[in-house]
Amino acid sequence: MSVGPSSAESKLNSRGDALLQNRSSRMTPSTGNRDHARVLLVDASPFVLQGIQEVLAKSRHLRVVGTVRTTDEALAAVRTSRPTVVVSEVEVGRASGIDLCRTIRESYPQIGVLFFTHRDEQHLLRSAILAGAQGYLLKKASAEAVVRGIEIVSEGLAIMDPQLTPQIIAWVREQGRGVHVRRLYDCSAEEIRVLALMSAGKTNKQIAQQLKISLGSLSTRLRALYKRLDISRRAEATRYFVEWRKENHQTGDDF
Repeated sequence: MSVGPSSAESKLNSRGDALLQNRSSRMTPSTGNRDHARVLLVDASPFVLQGIQEVLAKSRHLRVVGTVRTTDEALAAVRTSRPTVVVSEVEVGRASGIDLCRTIRESYPQIGVLFFTHRDEQHLLRSAILAGAQGYLLKKASAEAVVRGIEIVSEGLAIMDPQLTPQIIAWVREQGRGVHVRRLYDCSAEEIRVLALMSAGKTNKQIAQQLKISLGSLSTRLRALYKRLDISRRAEATRYFVEWRKENHQTGDDF
């Protein structure tokens, strides 16, 4: 889906002059002497391309080396203009900007890719990151944020729109849970039984009695189990075990 001038060009142009002038006045002499970052713009909308180009033209550190409206044109331009950063929409017409990103990062790993898009869906953000994107900004971002985002990516660093931070945190937590659940497959039958008893609400004393071992021996086993799972609390062990059990379609009776 393309973005018209009311949502892109006007947003970028309205604040561009003042913001960029303020930023320039804060630069140190060392930053002012650095080379231009070469920027290739990719978007199916000519209005968006024009709006971004006009904003970047006011930056002393960014130089637009091309504007294209298809992914095929983008790949051709990458080969000929050798940009430092490619700024692309997630959807370029009917083509995938994410596939474009993956191709660029695999063939030209020195080139950074920043997505400038109106799409904020979590699955697209994840796909962009996994494809190698180093930046993801929404089109409601200010002119200063766009300029700074491109500069950050040109330096080999990463930038995400602040509005997307909760999605990133949720994804990292989800991935973390997945790692812990997978570690349960390496546990012994005895360790799984301990976890099953814990999830059933048994106390350490009750578990030790059922396993016919001392409390000291159980404590030693639990410390080793927590270390294996890289956790520190009983509640974490129970939660991951419940997820593992659901994944394996098992019930408490199976233990």
